[in-house]
Amino acid sequence: MIGMKSISNVRSVGSLLYRNSSSSSSSLNGVIASFSTFNINSNSSSISLNKYNINNRNNNKSNNNIYKVRTYTSSASTSENINTQSITSTTTTSTSEHFNPNSILTSSFSVPVVNFKSKENVGEIQLLKSIFSVPLRVDILHRIVRWQRAKAMQGTHYAQNMGDIDRTNKKPFSQKGTGRARQGTNHAIQMKGGARAFPPKPRDHSFSLPKKVRRLGLKVALATKLAQNKLVIVENLELESHKTKDLDTLLPEQWGRSLLVDKEISSNLSLAGFNIKRIDLLPERGLNVYSILQKDTLVLTRASLDEIQKRLSEQSEN
Repeated sequence: MIGMKSISNVRSVGSLLYRNSSSSSSSLNGVIASFSTFNINSNSSSISLNKYNINNRNNNKSNNNIYKVRTYTSSASTSENINTQSITSTTTTSTSEHFNPNSILTSSFSVPVVNFKSKENVGEIQLLKSIFSVPLRVDILHRIVRWQRAKAMQGTHYAQNMGDIDRTNKKPFSQKGTGRARQGTNHAIQMKGGARAFPPKPRDHSFSLPKKVRRLGLKVALATKLAQNKLVIVENLELESHKTKDLDTLLPEQWGRSLLVDKEISSNLSLAGFNIKRIDLLPERGLNVYSILQKDTLVLTRASLDEIQKRLSEQSEN
């Protein structure tokens, strides 16, 4: 079965099939208008037109419905053979005979998985479209970056005001007789070494952001790297030694500044990558938008990608 057509399309297809027929167009339209569905079988040239049996439809409310099936078989000659038969079928929401448009709308697509050492393809992994096919919204990324940078601010800036300065409150000189402007204290804001008028005080610079926006921001960041062809999926990041030189030789030059993400960062990987300035190492739980956008290439292991997709899909359902 390759498709289902509406009544309007049945008319156009019917006129094409019966172009050379001796029957008049008015009688043909009358026959076609009485049918409700038009099914084309891809394995043969037969075309079946189905309609409900009006008499039996009102009488039978059970699971079995009676259909009248008229099969038109086209051949090389101009004659048509019409066969009529009765069949019974159980009422179901969907059958294998009918084409389901949702079947082509798959929820995932596959990308290659490479070996971290040899850089050869070793398999494939499915990426969820709900994560890696979201619209690339720069405004969401901007909000997430501002939110992350604001949370990272220490907010410990501080300067003394009038009440904080530990100095005598004695009047520096008499009110009159000196010819100078009157002065009440030496630590006033206009005096050298005095207080500040509106000094900064320790405060929290962070602000709240909805969880849905934060979740969407991570999806957009992942989809952006995929769209830029800067997302690399590796089988694992296992190293035999903790030497920096061994890890440095495994990093391709075209990766540039890279972010390596694994489910758990091993001790060998942590020690080997500590002194390599062009890479950052993060566990799967620490993956964030700002770290992704800072680097040129995002390298995910198969295990970390499975956890990321599982977590984001579960959060989307809740």
